[in-house]
Amino acid sequence: MKLSTTLPIGIAAKAAVLIVTLGALSALANWYVLQGAQNLDHVNRTMVERVAPARLALAEAKAALNNVGLATYKGMSASEPEAARAAIGETANQIAAVRQWLHAVSGYFPARTHDSDVIREKLRQVEATANQIRDAILSGDKQRLLDGLLNLRFEAALDDTLSQMNRLTNILGGESRDTLAEAQNEQAAELGIIIAALAAGTLLIVMLALTFAHYSVARPLRQLSANALRIREGGALSFPQGDRTLFRVDEIGTLARAFQSMIAKLAAAQETLAVQYARVDAAINNLPQGLCMFDADQNLIICNRRYAELYELKPEHTVPGTSLRTILQARRANGRFPQAESYSIENRIASVRERKPIYTVDELTGGQYIAISHQPMLDGGSVAIHEDITERREIDAKIAHMAHHDALTDLPNRLRFREVMEAALKGTRHGRIVSILCLDLDHFKTVNDTLGHPVGDALLQAVSGRLRGCVRKQDLVARLGGDEFAIVQADSEQPLGATMLAERIIAALSAPFEVQGHQVAIGVSIGIAMAPGDGNTADQLIKNADMAMYKAKEAGRGSYHFFEPGMDAKMQERRALELDLRAAIENDELELYYQPLIRLETNEICGCEALIRWKHPRRGMVSPVDFIPLAEEIGLIGAIGNWVLNRACTDAMTWPTHIKVAVNLSPLQFKNSGLVLQVIGALGKSGLPGERLELEITETVMLHDTDATIAMLNDLRALGVRISMDDFGTGYSSLGYLRKFPFDKIKIDRSFIQDLSANPDSIAIVRAVANIGSALGMATTAEGVETEAELAQLRHEGCTEVQGYLFSKPRPAIEISSLLDLQESAGQQVAV
Repeated sequence: MKLSTTLPIGIAAKAAVLIVTLGALSALANWYVLQGAQNLDHVNRTMVERVAPARLALAEAKAALNNVGLATYKGMSASEPEAARAAIGETANQIAAVRQWLHAVSGYFPARTHDSDVIREKLRQVEATANQIRDAILSGDKQRLLDGLLNLRFEAALDDTLSQMNRLTNILGGESRDTLAEAQNEQAAELGIIIAALAAGTLLIVMLALTFAHYSVARPLRQLSANALRIREGGALSFPQGDRTLFRVDEIGTLARAFQSMIAKLAAAQETLAVQYARVDAAINNLPQGLCMFDADQNLIICNRRYAELYELKPEHTVPGTSLRTILQARRANGRFPQAESYSIENRIASVRERKPIYTVDELTGGQYIAISHQPMLDGGSVAIHEDITERREIDAKIAHMAHHDALTDLPNRLRFREVMEAALKGTRHGRIVSILCLDLDHFKTVNDTLGHPVGDALLQAVSGRLRGCVRKQDLVARLGGDEFAIVQADSEQPLGATMLAERIIAALSAPFEVQGHQVAIGVSIGIAMAPGDGNTADQLIKNADMAMYKAKEAGRGSYHFFEPGMDAKMQERRALELDLRAAIENDELELYYQPLIRLETNEICGCEALIRWKHPRRGMVSPVDFIPLAEEIGLIGAIGNWVLNRACTDAMTWPTHIKVAVNLSPLQFKNSGLVLQVIGALGKSGLPGERLELEITETVMLHDTDATIAMLNDLRALGVRISMDDFGTGYSSLGYLRKFPFDKIKIDRSFIQDLSANPDSIAIVRAVANIGSALGMATTAEGVETEAELAQLRHEGCTEVQGYLFSKPRPAIEISSLLDLQESAGQQVAV
């Protein structure tokens, strides 16, 4: 902006010129007044020469009297004793001076002696009061001053004395009044002329000042005010182009330019604010929660779109200024209102007016759940967040359900079972009997292994459905895991109630199931424990019912059994057996026995099957039927199987080179990816050729991860090891496995050999297996041969090998070596 180059003269400078002019006029008037005063003074001088001595003396008396007052008050206010004494002394001196001057006045005006005597009498009262004040001050008795009102009495006496002096002064002045009046009249006339001239000059200067103020100050300020008003009413944020005020070099120009700069900044701020407002509006209206803000009178300030959507409000109900009552009434009208009968509009408004934080969850009539967080504001208003938590509630409910229910069957899980059982056990304090039934499905593992896990899962779901149909509404049936279920039965006559329930369950689960196109037959074994007779805690009852369930399985499955005290001793015995088994390998308590395999073509021993025995230091010889399942259950089968493999290979190296050794492998050993390396290690340590080792597996091995199992079997065959399928014909898919893997030998289970001659079906099965083996180039071995008739029949049906007690029972390694040596040295057939 281009500014004027003239000398900058501000408003203050212009005002100073006017003030100086007005001062000059005032000085001229004062000069004329001074001249009149000098004339009047001449008259006064004459009067002074007549009455001056008397008036001077009276004036000095007044001054001395005033000093009396000052000294006395000074003494009363002094904080130091010395200052108080000095003030008291000054009071006495001034009173003496007053007397002297009054004496002088009486000398100048003897006619006024009476008036002087009156003043002296007043002075004595002042002196008496001053003396009392002096005594109080010197004694330090400040309370005396207050109680005696000495200061007030002194002030009254002092004022009375001064009044008398003033009266005398007026009397003395009366004589000069007439003379002075004439002189004053003359001076007044001159002063009138001066005042008229001064008024005219002042009026002129004021008019000039007003004109200056109008054009230089008022009009520019009015223009600035008009611009500010225009901007306030929403006008354009700009300063009028060509406004001369901007070019002024005084304060008005500075103000105008500052105003213009402020407008520019305000315009920039307004633009920024518009952007920020748009962002805030976008943020608020895109919140997943509804937001509303009300003022102190419960009128709407702002709400976002989500708030209107939650309650299906019309546009007229979201206009700022709408009352909370109107909005609540609209919600009630459109059905977006809490369904609780105790809820009312008045209650909601009253709770908001309490100005306290509120968190509540409203269940609307449509089934929605709205969480409301209400917070009061400092200005008396409030802000609230409304969130639809219906889905969250459903998820929470689902999570809570999942935490207490089995995912597969939707039955209560172990956690929920314990909660219900512990709650039911509290009733035993009042004589109630609570029954716990532990259920384990019979043959479920076989179904799961043969038909697959999907079928097994579907079967569990079907079992759960039948169990629900067997129990009462107040009973709880739960799935504890796998194929184990449990039931809590209370409020029933016991043991009759538990007995009837167990029989219903056994009958229901014994009926065949149709599962994914398969007809499946299973059963159930049930153990029952009752509180408080069999225990008072959940853990004890579950343990006892579990033991009773195992007793039912031992009794032949498909039955139920009540807990008996002796069962616990058997479980303790099992635990002791487990501990002994863990130490058996380290203590070298395991031993291998061998049972010969006879080749029917030559009637000679062609190999021996290794059978493990446990020579316990206290129990004696423990059968593998008793400890192998336990070893599989507790995870020792891998270590035991590896020991058997190494010992059998070592023992076989002492036999004739054409004699093979057969070792049974547990299905669990195939879950160990290092099985092939264990076989390689056993062959390597013993030096036994792979062709002399025969590994026997059951069909169960083929059920788990068939591809990985086949690959492992191929790796073993690559070592020269022969692979036999043991217990052939007892499973569901034996023939399918023969197609998947070319076994070297098939072993017919002893269940088909017993009473072979009396059972045509068994003969047919043996004949079929022998024919299959012959067709596929596989040897067939019959197990459990005990009679000559069985041997003759097997020979007739085409079996290639046999083993059984007819030839030899399992023997220790040293005995089997002797038997083999005898065969070699005799060169003859083994006698039957």
